[in-house]
Amino acid sequence: MARTSRKQIHQQTDLAQAPKTYLGGAYRRLSVEDDRHRDRHSLENQENIILDFLKTHPDIRLVEVYTDNGETGTKFDRPDFQRMMEDVRSGKINCIIVKDLSRFGREYIEAGRYIEKLFPALGVRFIAINDSYDTAHLDASSSLILPFKNLINDSYC
Repeated sequence: MARTSRKQIHQQTDLAQAPKTYLGGAYRRLSVEDDRHRDRHSLENQENIILDFLKTHPDIRLVEVYTDNGETGTKFDRPDFQRMMEDVRSGKINCIIVKDLSRFGREYIEAGRYIEKLFPALGVRFIAINDSYDTAHLDASSSLILPFKNLINDSYC
């Protein structure tokens, strides 16, 4: 059996310890209803919150910003949401970052299906900044709170 040099061992160890880099997609959504509260929920505000978050997370490289302006959160057939999902499936991105869960979607069942079933199956990290939800750092309380927050967002409609 061939001997392994110490240099090879160190290179293998360094690769194993290297942090994973995520390819991020920032998703912003503003519905017609939200347009009346532009200062609180503007697309620019959402993007600024995401960009500030990314400054402290060097493990995520922003690849694309997806924007659905004037689209309801009760349906997931929004144009840029669908484009984002195509990019997930093609491997262009493997991390989705939103300001909060309500910007992702307001339909309880479908939002839960994406976040708890589809994204894990596709290897996608999902982050809702203001809700302190990050699938890379889940604990028991995060898993319990997610359905309640989605239910509240659904009832808002």
